[in-house]
This record gives sequence, structure tokens and C-alpha cells, in this order.
Amino acid sequence: MFITFMCFILSLQSYLSFSKSLYQRYDDSLDNIVNYVHSQIDADDLYNCVQTKEHSEKYDRLQQTLNGMVDEFELFYLYIVFTRDTLMINVVSATSQAERDRGETDMPLLDSSEGYSYEEIQKYNRVLEQSEIKYFEEDSEWGAAYTACKPLANSSGKNYALICADISIEALHKTVNSYVLYNVVLTLILGLLFGFILIVWLRHNITGPILALEKSARKFAENSRNHKDPSEMVFDTPTIHTENEVESLSRAISQMSEDMRKYIQSIVSAEEKIKSAQETAADMTLLAYKDALTHVGSKIAYDRAIRALENEISENKIPFAIAMIDLNNLKNINDGYGHSNGNCYIFGTCHIICSIFRHSPVFRIGGDEFVVILRDSDYENRHELIEQARQKFYETESDNSREPWERFSAAVGIAEYHSGDTVDMVFKNADKDMYENKMSMKNKN
Repeated sequence: MFITFMCFILSLQSYLSFSKSLYQRYDDSLDNIVNYVHSQIDADDLYNCVQTKEHSEKYDRLQQTLNGMVDEFELFYLYIVFTRDTLMINVVSATSQAERDRGETDMPLLDSSEGYSYEEIQKYNRVLEQSEIKYFEEDSEWGAAYTACKPLANSSGKNYALICADISIEALHKTVNSYVLYNVVLTLILGLLFGFILIVWLRHNITGPILALEKSARKFAENSRNHKDPSEMVFDTPTIHTENEVESLSRAISQMSEDMRKYIQSIVSAEEKIKSAQETAADMTLLAYKDALTHVGSKIAYDRAIRALENEISENKIPFAIAMIDLNNLKNINDGYGHSNGNCYIFGTCHIICSIFRHSPVFRIGGDEFVVILRDSDYENRHELIEQARQKFYETESDNSREPWERFSAAVGIAEYHSGDTVDMVFKNADKDMYENKMSMKNKN
């Protein structure tokens, strides 16, 4: 496409340059003819002939001069005319020897012709208003003609007629066309030859090796996606001996793929080590945040929850309440029935707490102390849940059919957050309420 476009541009430039040169030659030739005719005219005498419609001696000599020139310079026409309305009025028109041999005579003075269109008449009128020679092309029944017109003025400066010379330009068109055709064909042949040589050279030195390199790279990419084992990620380096940048690129890609394979192997190895360390850390974190006996939140998890509550207080994300539960009789169980039964006592008490406060996080913060952070629905039903817990512990403690370590008993206290409080203040208020509940239980016993 590029070569074709360049051929078109070169041909167009050649056509314009050659045409301009030939037209310039025609302009110069017609200039000489029209100016010579102008020099042979007595403008006032000819103007008088137009006005009187009578020939003069000078008019007859001018007629003979034009007759001789039309044959000498091989002109289509040589004439002096002016326009009136839609008519072309003859002043002097040359008669060629061939026309005279056919019996034709000179065109009469002021003979009019209606064979011109309105547009042609206007074209001559515009030239008559000028002061210099004008050129234009026109087609006639005798072929394509190139016309030069020069206004003719009398001594008072009035333009009253046009000196016109017509010359055939069919030869010009044929010359230009043959020249342009020759140049187009030559340019196309040279362009195609250059394009063929360029494509062959590019195919051998650039595009061919790049296609082979691209094929290997695409295959390497597909294998890399399908294989998890880095050892199978091998780049099949194509055979390239172009001794240019493409060969250097091939070597660089091959080395890069090898470095990539080794790098991925090191990453995979490091990831395995990191994964193992993360799993160990996760297990340790899980152990740290869960109580080993009851599997509820540990003291560490509770401290973390407290920090989150403090942030929520600063952002006004409230409300909440803290329930404090302290086991009764744990020391007596441990001392009288052993620590294994003591653990059962702790676990059973925790089960009751979790079953009642099922929508809230439960934490074991000491050997016999549990904390519950009440939010959302548990917060809305906090008083009912606290009463339910106290009633449940009262029932299990009073059930003499149970083993001593199954008669679960605990004091329960609660405190709500109020604007201006800290989490520690809420915790202390819950602990105080729990202590009051413990004293009340002792007094009842």
C-alpha cells in the first residue's frame, strides 16, 4: 500500500510538472502570436471599421496577415471578435489555405454567430474587461483547443474587441498521457521490485525470525500456565543466525526464561517455608486466643475485644453491656473431688453461659471467671438473659440428684455502657454487680 501510494504521488507530481512545462510552451507560443497580431493592428482604424461597417485598406491587409499566420503556425483559428448579448460578432477571422481551396471566403465584417452558449459568451466578456492575455481550454467539433485572448483597445482606452488564437492541444494531451503512463509503469515496476526485495530481506532477517521467536514465546507461556512445576518451564529457543538485533533478542529471551525458571523455583521454595511458618503461627494464634479447657475466648482474646470496644466508643459505635460470671465452690470441688472433676465443673458452667448468651462472645479471663460482651439482640434482652442465667445456676445448684461437680453455681453481674464511660469502668461496674449477687446468694444460703 505504501509503495502504491508513493507511485501515485510520484506519478501525480510527474503529470503536474510535465503538464505545466508543456502548457508554458503553449502559452509562450500563443503570446508571441497574439502580441504580433496586436502590433500589426491600427486599433483606431479597425475601431472605425467596426463603427462604419466598412472595410479599410488597413483592414484588408490585416485580413491577409491573419490568413497567412493561421497556416504558418498551424492554428485552429485566428480571429478578432466582440460580444453583444448572446451573439459573437466577427471583426476579422483568418481563412486557412485548406478552407480557401474548398471555396470558402473570408468571414464578413460584423458577421454574427449564435453557436456559442451563454457561459462561453460570459467567459469572453470577462476577458474583455481585463488588460492582459488570458488562457482557457474548450472543446469544439474540431477537437480540444487551447485559446489565448488579448483585449484590443482604441486610442481612448476603450476595449472593444478581443484578439484570439486557438491551437489544438490533442497532441499535448497525447504527449502528457504517454509520458505519464510511461512514468507510472516504470515507477510501479521499480516499486514492486523494491518491495519484493524488501519483503524477502525482511522475511529472512526480521519478520521470519520474529515469528519463530513469537511461536516459541507463546508455547512457553502456554506451558507455564499448565505446569506448576518450575522445572518443566523450559523455553524452546529457535535457531536464529541473523547477526542482528533479532538474534540478540532471542538470546536475551532465552536467558530471561532460564533466570525466570530459577527465580520461580526459589519463590516456590520460599512460599512453602512461609506457608509452613504461617500455619504454625496460625495454630499458635488459635491456641493463644482460645481457652484450652472450654474453647471460649481466652484472656488475650478478651483484651483484644476490649481494645476494639474502646475504638468503637471513640467512634460512637454503641451500645453494649458486660456480664461478669464468677463460679462458686470451685475450690471445694478441686480439693474434695479432684481437679479433673473441677475441670468438669468449669466446663459445665461454661456450657450454661454459652447456651444462654448464644449471640455474644464469651471469654474465660481467670480460673473461675467468665466475661460476656452483650451486643445487638442479647443487649436488648440483657435483663431477661441475666435473670435466666441466675435462675439456671440456682436450679442446678439446688438439684441434689446431681453429682457435686455437676451442681453448677455462679454469681452473675452486669453493667451497661453510658456516655462518658470507659470499658474499664463498665467492667468494674459489672464486677461490682456480680459481687453483690454473690453476697446475696451467700445470705440466702
